[in-house]
Amino acid sequence: MAREDWEHKGLLDSEDVQIKLRIMHAVDRSLDHITVGELCERAGISRQTFYRHFDSKYSLHWWWPIHVHQFYLIEVGRTIDWETGYFHHIRLLSLEKRFFEAATQYTLNSPADRNIMPHYRKRVLVETLQDYRKADIDDELMFCIDTWVKTETEILTEWYRLGTAPPPKEAAARLAVVIPRRLYDALSMD
Repeated sequence: MAREDWEHKGLLDSEDVQIKLRIMHAVDRSLDHITVGELCERAGISRQTFYRHFDSKYSLHWWWPIHVHQFYLIEVGRTIDWETGYFHHIRLLSLEKRFFEAATQYTLNSPADRNIMPHYRKRVLVETLQDYRKADIDDELMFCIDTWVKTETEILTEWYRLGTAPPPKEAAARLAVVIPRRLYDALSMD
């Protein structure tokens, strides 16, 4: 995508992000069926550069969702509501939908890597509840968080893997309806 197509300042501003996007855009088929050497050749980089940015080819799958998370989704319960956070997050994820459809056709990644996004989301939600909402997190609320971050990750992964992601506004509304009520209320902006 051209730089002017990006609406959020800071999304593409660093050389690090530019290199990671070049690598992502070099993916033309499942990560299971492409080698790091092929990615490097297509991106015009060395293996050393690849490994400076990613631990493995499977790390590519989580980089973009984690990168765009910092622009909107992290703000849910801090400065914006659930639906607004999801709308903008999904809008940004959708900019790379071709990558997700091509890269994740078979196995997503190694089982250990499947925990990256839920772990990251859990940390952010707990931080928001404790530091911004001054909430006490009991066992029931922690269960809601644990369940939701796994569910959220699976839903988004399936939508993009299968190419069935609804438009951002519809996707945000669908997700908001299934968030555990206690978690939804705890981060409500009302």
